[in-house]
Amino acid sequence: SSQVGCRMGCAFCETGRMGLLRNLSASEIVAQAYLARHALNLKLSNIVFMGMGEPLDNADAVIAAIRVLTDPLGLAVPLSAITVSTSGEASHVHTLLKALPRVRIAFSIHSADDDVR
Repeated sequence: SSQVGCRMGCAFCETGRMGLLRNLSASEIVAQAYLARHALNLKLSNIVFMGMGEPLDNADAVIAAIRVLTDPLGLAVPLSAITVSTSGEASHVHTLLKALPRVRIAFSIHSADDDVR
């Protein structure tokens, strides 16, 4: 997760119903992966920024976290194994791609109709 709650308010999403409480810091985001690897002994073959929160509403912390996650002195996760899932606010997508041009992006399209979305 990159946030506690979410401001998007998607009707089908429990997290959206609670609203945005706060953004996680880059260190809190990295800590989730660190704990999965070291405390739970899980092999991290992929990391997907998805679930609670809209990652690109916290773009600076997500970008900083990805830099630590991919750093050889960090968790050394290949950038090709990291995906950021977003509901697709264009300005934030451009921010992400400018900072990390090779990052994988998944767009969550739950309706083709903007009024329904």
